[in-house]
Amino acid sequence: MSDTSIRVLLNELKVKLKSKGMDLFKETHWGKSYERHVDECFELAEEISKLINLKRELREFIVFLCCLHDVGKLLPTWSLNAKNRPLHSIEGAEWLLENADIIDSKPKDLYIHLLIYAIMTHHTPLYIPPKLDEKVMKSIIGKKWNKYKSRILLDELNSELEKLSREEILDLVDAIGIMKLADIISAKDLNLVEIKKQYYPQESPSDQHIEKKLIERATQKRRSFDQEKYRKQLNISLSTKPHIIVAAPTGWGKTNLALLRFLKKQPLKLFYILPTITAIKDFYHTFKAFFPEEYIGEYFYFADAELLGRANLEEEDLLDIYRYFVPKIIVTTIDQLILTTLQVGKYHIRRFNLRNSLVVIDEFHLLTPQMMAALRLFLKHLSEHYKTSFLFMSATPSPIYIDLINKALQEHKVEVHILDKDYGNLKRHKVEIIDMNIEDFILKHQDLLKERTLIIVNTVRKAQNLYEKLKEIVKDKKVILIHGDFAYRDRAEIEEKIREAEILVATQVAEVSLDISYNLLITEIAPIPSLIQRFGRVNRYGRRAEKTNVYICRKIDSTKPYSDVLISESNKKLPELVEGLEQVGEEIYLKEEFWEYEKLFKRDILKFEDNITKILEMMNNFYSVIADESDILNMLGREEIWLAVPDIYLDNVLELREKLMQATSFDERKRIYALIKSYLTHAPRLCIKNAKWVDELKWPIVKYSKELGVVL
Repeated sequence: MSDTSIRVLLNELKVKLKSKGMDLFKETHWGKSYERHVDECFELAEEISKLINLKRELREFIVFLCCLHDVGKLLPTWSLNAKNRPLHSIEGAEWLLENADIIDSKPKDLYIHLLIYAIMTHHTPLYIPPKLDEKVMKSIIGKKWNKYKSRILLDELNSELEKLSREEILDLVDAIGIMKLADIISAKDLNLVEIKKQYYPQESPSDQHIEKKLIERATQKRRSFDQEKYRKQLNISLSTKPHIIVAAPTGWGKTNLALLRFLKKQPLKLFYILPTITAIKDFYHTFKAFFPEEYIGEYFYFADAELLGRANLEEEDLLDIYRYFVPKIIVTTIDQLILTTLQVGKYHIRRFNLRNSLVVIDEFHLLTPQMMAALRLFLKHLSEHYKTSFLFMSATPSPIYIDLINKALQEHKVEVHILDKDYGNLKRHKVEIIDMNIEDFILKHQDLLKERTLIIVNTVRKAQNLYEKLKEIVKDKKVILIHGDFAYRDRAEIEEKIREAEILVATQVAEVSLDISYNLLITEIAPIPSLIQRFGRVNRYGRRAEKTNVYICRKIDSTKPYSDVLISESNKKLPELVEGLEQVGEEIYLKEEFWEYEKLFKRDILKFEDNITKILEMMNNFYSVIADESDILNMLGREEIWLAVPDIYLDNVLELREKLMQATSFDERKRIYALIKSYLTHAPRLCIKNAKWVDELKWPIVKYSKELGVVL
């Protein structure tokens, strides 16, 4: 169907609505008529559906949905100013059942049923139970569900969906998602021109321009630029294979490779998947050096609090732009990628953005077995149809994970680069194993702290205790503490000061994706991959270590947060690892013997994959899961997250809660809630058990210090 005929179909539908007595000039959004809202929805949805190459009949389906999704607002019983308005989505579906002749240029019957269902549920998760489930539908639609005629369509719609392929269903769901995004954008009265820019192919800068920018970045960070390494990054980025797996040493320039791949491949969007919030914020600033800020978005749980903290934040709806993956470059977490691919809740509104995109998964070795299982489902069942390209990167590559990724993506479509020579050229770390606990070692060897030192321990409590001791011992040094149990606003302040620290005491948050370099590392024993990542924060841009710059303290009170098996394996392999570093350099990291324990993971991964597949098949025909996000994240191997209010911020939160209760607009409530979140912190289960509670709040109150974080 040509662009002209699509526009003609829209105009014909509007004429038919008028013939049914509908007033298209009725104000259905503040300051906006129904017809203007329909036209804006069509303009954006049609543009996106063309750019991702949706087939003709789906573009036609989108036209019907744009024009009819809010038809319930045109009924006499609905008014923008009324307090108790009827459910316009259900009333609109009922009206369409009575006026089905308006669709005389019908798409196939399935689309008619789906159109009515999409209108009925366009403010709810997209969910069709395999069999009519009154309880579920009442929870979605409301108490009046039984009175509506449109409910009788569900069984018929299910039987028709069963005849379709997975790909056809994905296209249907994405068509609904595209229209719903357009509906949100228009309802918020955002700039359509600016939104559409995010979907146009970006101009490809010249090689000279790219190289100039990378030279500037390298000079700023390490005062030199490795031309040979840049050429290697460029050659890998130009691969004609859709998928690449790269193992390269820490500090090699994997970020440069990802940027080059994006600029050379010209995908619709770039998704940069990182393991920690700290890393996300760091990469956001990295990308700002290469692209206009409006093309970059970051999304994670505290993204709204982060946006409020920016001095230049003027647009309150920026969070929704990020939430729905609108920006051309999205920096986010593996959790958000998996929730999107499993289409949890309303994630169909953003899943279509993965089409024709490049997904970069940094430090892929950190994925839990459950995450790898869920990711493999995406690789096997969606990536081919979506034409999504992947770039997997790690400094500590797991042979088991590489094999599982390879097989999920079809090996002939994957190019694997294990940069063994680059590893072999590096002997940046001289390691000494210490049979002492870390506190005793530091107290005995205080002279080591003359160097700029990074100290990494395995638990928050240990980090806090060590930090307090060091403040007494080393009064002439700037000592900074960082871990995951700080209120978001406090952690943001600390992260700004990390590079000033002469001694940084940290937990695992310092292991990955942070471009920091220290002269000396003192660490507790941890699993081998974690130790290698910790090594990567020392002498990051050097080539040789002339003296010991890493001390590993083997004596620990508990293996937590790791399993006994992982720490036991680390103790067995550590002497061999240290000897290998001395003899052959960092190429020793590539020896498969260090990864034998991960064979246990393979069995778990395949089991988890089978379980998730069964859940998807059981839930419904839309390749989606209806569940709380927290339940899904627990299923994916995330530790249970408890949010709490620091006692020192209780008055602030109570005051904000009072304002929240009095707020009259959604945007105002959203802003206040973001402020509240900025005061919240993660807290361990033990703290939650002993916490105080205030009736007005749903969060526990925990003892807290701005300097130390949550205190037991």
